[in-house]
Amino acid sequence: MDITCINDLISEIKRIKSNKELNYLLWFRGHSDKGWDLVPSVQRGNYAKEEIEQFMANDFYMRACVSMKERPSQDYCGWITMMQHFGLPTRLLDWSLSPLIALFFATNDYEKYSDKDGCIWILRPGLLNELEGFGSYIYPMDKYTVVDMIKPAFKTTRNNIAVKDKIIACYPVEYNMRIYTQQSAFTVHNSKRKLTDAKNENILKKYIIPAKCKKEILSELNICGITLRNIYPDVEHIAQELKDFYK
Repeated sequence: MDITCINDLISEIKRIKSNKELNYLLWFRGHSDKGWDLVPSVQRGNYAKEEIEQFMANDFYMRACVSMKERPSQDYCGWITMMQHFGLPTRLLDWSLSPLIALFFATNDYEKYSDKDGCIWILRPGLLNELEGFGSYIYPMDKYTVVDMIKPAFKTTRNNIAVKDKIIACYPVEYNMRIYTQQSAFTVHNSKRKLTDAKNENILKKYIIPAKCKKEILSELNICGITLRNIYPDVEHIAQELKDFYK
């Protein structure tokens, strides 16, 4: 089905949750263009070469340490969360616990992608972890299992067979306001496999948002208080929202 308004999405989520056998927790991700791959940024384009990931991660660490007053409280998971926060390509893929926040990301750039249908992805993270061999529990990001999947972004390590070629769903542990307001969660990709190649069709669902419906959906979201300054709670985006409003 197509998502043409907020009610369409809410109704579909209610329908999914009515299946008691598959009543797993749901995560959401929005794309402005339905054609975009569901892969982490470090696996896209020229960044997909393995050695580039380690070079970027370590260069960021060295240069950021010079300019930062406070470092992340966690080691690998704290640093990779910060890299993701500032737009450096990483092996993390962002998700949200809120379907409306995902819908915002799918529609906010409707002018830039006016000729592109968007989409909403709905993931069952517990089922993903179960099928990847981790049980249905959603791990905190500083759990040893997740850290072992993040370490290769920074250095060459001994192979941990338990996490080799795996994808895991986890919650962030490093606090910042953007993670809080976006109700963020992550999948960590220690694999070049795509989520869309999952053999169990119940893990992932994709719903199309017609290009012609994006503007109206964004208007509905704004009425519900899902706005740019709420998603990005910083001065830069408050200014951008005011510019757009008064334009």
